[in-house]
Amino acid sequence: MKTSKRLKKLRTLAELAVRLPLPSGPTPIKAPLDVVTRFVKAWNAGDASAIGELFADDADFVNVVGLWWTSRRAIRRALKRGFNEWFKGSEFTVEKLSQRLVGEDGAVVLARWRIDGQTDPAGAPAPARRGVATVVLQRLEDGTWLCVAWHNTDIAAAADTNLIIDGVVTPTSYLDHAGDGS
Repeated sequence: MKTSKRLKKLRTLAELAVRLPLPSGPTPIKAPLDVVTRFVKAWNAGDASAIGELFADDADFVNVVGLWWTSRRAIRRALKRGFNEWFKGSEFTVEKLSQRLVGEDGAVVLARWRIDGQTDPAGAPAPARRGVATVVLQRLEDGTWLCVAWHNTDIAAAADTNLIIDGVVTPTSYLDHAGDGS
């Protein structure tokens, strides 16, 4: 597709996008870092509805494999399925946390997380996973905050990037192949 056609298509999609208004509040999030505390508490209780309350109606959530949920309802539905199946009884912990205010009404929170107790497709215990979440929040008129976007990335130990090898996304390191003998 030519660049001009691609841009025209993107503009058309942007024009068609319907954004729901943010609620007037109050929300459960009193400060940006509270979103992570509340997320952890709800995750460990297996409570997809409580996690959903942290998000705007039209929030975006991208999981570790790139599935992109575009509403509070979709986020809740996906997490509910996970809590009923592969995340049942799992424990979510936060190992590192930071926040950056973006103007007066925006914030970005980064959280390095760990999940213990996930199961594989056969129901057997899976090894612990670690990752990083990037969370974007907006302050509402009443001073509370609401999550408008959440993006998770798994941490691939000793890797610099991913490559597709034999059709499989494979964490890969260039350090062993730097050509300088190091």
